[in-house]
Amino acid sequence: MANHPAPVLITGASRGIGEATARLFAQKGHSVALLARSAAAIEGLANEIGGLAIPCDVADEPAVRQAVHKSATEFGEIGIIINNAGTLEPAARILDTDPKDWARNIEVNLFGPLYVLRHAVPLLPKGGVVINVSSGAAANPLVGWSAYCASKAGLSILTRVLAIEESDARGIRVYGLLPGVVDTEMQVFNRANRMNEVGDLKREVLRPPTEPAQIMYFLCTPQAADLNGQIINARDGVVRARAGVPVLGDAD
Repeated sequence: MANHPAPVLITGASRGIGEATARLFAQKGHSVALLARSAAAIEGLANEIGGLAIPCDVADEPAVRQAVHKSATEFGEIGIIINNAGTLEPAARILDTDPKDWARNIEVNLFGPLYVLRHAVPLLPKGGVVINVSSGAAANPLVGWSAYCASKAGLSILTRVLAIEESDARGIRVYGLLPGVVDTEMQVFNRANRMNEVGDLKREVLRPPTEPAQIMYFLCTPQAADLNGQIINARDGVVRARAGVPVLGDAD
């Protein structure tokens, strides 16, 4: 990455963690493809950081295929894939959830990354990197979040399977990231709905989206090769120190 920064494809790039990650990689000299449903937001960001805006619903496989092709054509290759797009809704107890809404969550949070992987991983060169942004909810049941918990649990195991299938065969590195509770619009939604204890967290205890962005940048460096195949917790003190992110205290 030092001599020729690898082009990066980021889903869910219009705001929050995706936006912070796009800004950081662009600042470090990477070409960045910004994928999100909100065209105006990513076009504005692309103009600001010099990225490539591609409106795309990750739950639409043909649209994903076209977005990947456009990115690879524009940049000559794709070197890093960051699957960040996700949705929390429906926030409802299981017996009150419309199965169609539940299915939409799975389409975005699990099938979306799958579509990106199917079309983009074959284009990665040796040394390419995949990061799938999961959630601590993947291993922690939370009232009202059945779809989110299930989809993120699926994404975490999908990440681990991809690592054992492709790392040795292709020479790529694969990581999952649990970003922690980050100050994004999703948390605004949580505080408004208060389905579970996450909605009770005060904004001042939330972590800034620049922290998981910095950890993801670290994971794309050769220095993180020993962590290949792992699900990384952004609160892990050792990882934070290695990534240059302030280590959390007991009060954080």
